[in-house]
Amino acid sequence: MKTKGLCRIVALFFCVAGFIGCNNDDDKFSSAEIQQALFDMKGTYNGTVKVSYYQGKDFATFPNEVVKSKDSLIFQMSLLPIAEMITDENLSRHLREINQVEVKAGYEFYQMDQGHIHFGLHPKEAIIWGGYGAPQSVRIEFSQIYGGDISVYEQYQSMLFNISPTALWIGNEKSPEFSQLVYNFMGESR
Repeated sequence: MKTKGLCRIVALFFCVAGFIGCNNDDDKFSSAEIQQALFDMKGTYNGTVKVSYYQGKDFATFPNEVVKSKDSLIFQMSLLPIAEMITDENLSRHLREINQVEVKAGYEFYQMDQGHIHFGLHPKEAIIWGGYGAPQSVRIEFSQIYGGDISVYEQYQSMLFNISPTALWIGNEKSPEFSQLVYNFMGESR
């Protein structure tokens, strides 16, 4: 008698687990929906970037910035706020001379409504090569939890997103001088 009850409990467990496993697919987008979202987002966006410390006030603003959206986001990130944090004068000057680094970020879609797309960004680390008379190489790591929104209208699209450098590596050492930053972009494509 106890064996029948145990078998029923085990069978019920597998049925519930199977139902929950099948139910997770409802939150995913089809490849056609993803392709349509990428098509809707495609364009060159002109806008403003505001830079702030993580949970802090804005301390730098860069008007007339350009962001491109294709199958991923391409953002020219200013190195000037990072150069200000570095006490090594040669490295700080090197970052100022380079001025910007290209950041590429893949999209992850969270929600798609009529004319509105909410997405996450997964930026690849940015590397500024050094050596051969230049300062050491610099590697910038980014948070993987930030993203943004885009609104698609008939005549233009508006986009906003955040990208956050979380760590700065100089050579093989993590810089203790670096504090997490947030780059906030707001712009339009016509």
